[in-house]
Amino acid sequence: MAFRMYTASYLFGRHIETEIGASFLCSSGPFAYIRNPLYLGNFIIGIGMAVSLNEWYGYAIFFCQYTLVYSFLIPYEERYLLDKFGYVYTDYSTQVRRFLPRLRGYKGQTKVIPKYKLGVLSEKYHVMILVLGFLIYRLLFVK
Repeated sequence: MAFRMYTASYLFGRHIETEIGASFLCSSGPFAYIRNPLYLGNFIIGIGMAVSLNEWYGYAIFFCQYTLVYSFLIPYEERYLLDKFGYVYTDYSTQVRRFLPRLRGYKGQTKVIPKYKLGVLSEKYHVMILVLGFLIYRLLFVK
């Protein structure tokens, strides 16, 4: 969650929307090393939940859900960014990996000053869902 909050601060908390949009191409902070740091954060959270459940079906549900959602969402977002930002996005996407972070950051990065308060506040619903899920798990499965 801390990684998601840090990443969200570079988008000024505007990453939770019902439709895809972008007023600028963020290529600084974690976006200089990986194109989808929020999705990497979701992956880490999901793996953590599957490990804490420690049942085979937890891993199966997580991997099926993650693969299904992001195999549709990421290409759609990338088409949108390519249409909106053209060559700038092409250059960025050829130098920055989609999912696995690189050790060197993107050279042509825009300088964005993160707004940490907005990043943390934008993740409050994710935190509440995780806490609620943890409490339900403790009540139902831990003896």
